[in-house]
Amino acid sequence: MPQVLKLLVIINPVSGTGKQKGIEKLLNQYLNPARFALDIRYTQYAKHGMELAKEAIAESFDAVLAVGGDGTVNEIASILTGTDVALGILPCGSGNGLARHLGIPMNLKKAIAWINKARIIKMDTVKANQYIFVNMGGIGFDAFISNKFENMKGRGFWNYARAVLQSFFTYPMQNFTIIENHQEHHHRGFLLSFANSDQFGNNAFIAPSANIQDGILNLVLLQKPKWYQIPLLAFQVFTKRIEKSPLFSQVKGSEFRIIQENTLAHLDGEPIELGQEIHLQVWAKSLKVFKV
Repeated sequence: MPQVLKLLVIINPVSGTGKQKGIEKLLNQYLNPARFALDIRYTQYAKHGMELAKEAIAESFDAVLAVGGDGTVNEIASILTGTDVALGILPCGSGNGLARHLGIPMNLKKAIAWINKARIIKMDTVKANQYIFVNMGGIGFDAFISNKFENMKGRGFWNYARAVLQSFFTYPMQNFTIIENHQEHHHRGFLLSFANSDQFGNNAFIAPSANIQDGILNLVLLQKPKWYQIPLLAFQVFTKRIEKSPLFSQVKGSEFRIIQENTLAHLDGEPIELGQEIHLQVWAKSLKVFKV
């Protein structure tokens, strides 16, 4: 008879789209009680998810189910990395990048059914200076937009698109230095993404060849498109064809040092002052996650 997994559900009541309202009823109705024994707790303030994840470890839970957006997932995953406690996700955010990469349905009833049949695999995480991210990091324009989006009243795809359009034409190109194996490479670009998975979220694929289990980080450098290049570039991003664009280039490796002009970055969509020098290191297969 299969082991019943002790599962801590951590719900962010204010994240993203508000789909998490009524989630307790859905979990009690659709989650398989023959496989999971539930304990449900809510975050009450910023970074509370990290504290609750620490409680999950201390109380010998088998897994944590993160109910929220990319920020909630990042908080919890950063604590579970390197432990035996597995991470599951019920996506309720604006982008849901890692959830989409894992193939988790955006409909909550379907996502719970997905969790019922999921197995546990090990995925890579990435350390950026003293922080951990699981899906996507970056500097340049996408970090600027993450900061702008964080301070907007509304959430969701269209508000993110509005933030992009408001700043796209005025944001300048940036200088980036990538150091790998003591070799320095100087670049100028619009953004530099640190891709552990293939997408930002909302099925916007910035690194279609990225794989969360290969021990490799994809550094994607994107040049600023001319106005007439934008429609094709957008099409390529949403159809996994971005690698065919002349504006796209990438470097793959397990450890890099990055030097940027500014200090702002984003990790899993959350803006952060990371500094001008960033040390990136892949922690191969360091996080247990649910995957069908």
